[in-house]
Amino acid sequence: MWDVVVGVNAVLSTAIVAIAATYAARQVKEARHSRAIATLLSIHGEYQSPELSRVRRRLQCDQLGDLRALIPEDRERLGNLLQKLELLAFLVNRDLVDTDDVVALFPGIPLTFSKARPYVEMRRQVHPDYARQTERLVLKYDRDVSAH
Repeated sequence: MWDVVVGVNAVLSTAIVAIAATYAARQVKEARHSRAIATLLSIHGEYQSPELSRVRRRLQCDQLGDLRALIPEDRERLGNLLQKLELLAFLVNRDLVDTDDVVALFPGIPLTFSKARPYVEMRRQVHPDYARQTERLVLKYDRDVSAH
């Protein structure tokens, strides 16, 4: 009789530990996702700033002129925009934020990067890895669109 009680106790204890571990794992996953979303929303707010919105709009409408011969102010603004994209790309490429979330919040990244390509290529003459993370992110957009 005592052996049955000990056996039932062991089974119940194992079940409770398994349930607690599963719950804890879910809590950790939800906390990680919440932090990732908070990070994305913060970056999105910066990305939507008047300065970055203006340079992005001018870039996408071909109003910046020759990207290899920008005036200093436009070069700085475009550099800031590309740095923001590189940060996003870094987070995605390190699996710190979800690709689908970035695609949903930043749908224009492939167009922006495509339009900035001449500037990126010019910068790569001095810094060969310039905007490489963003380039990898754009490839993920292409796969994401193909998958849906």
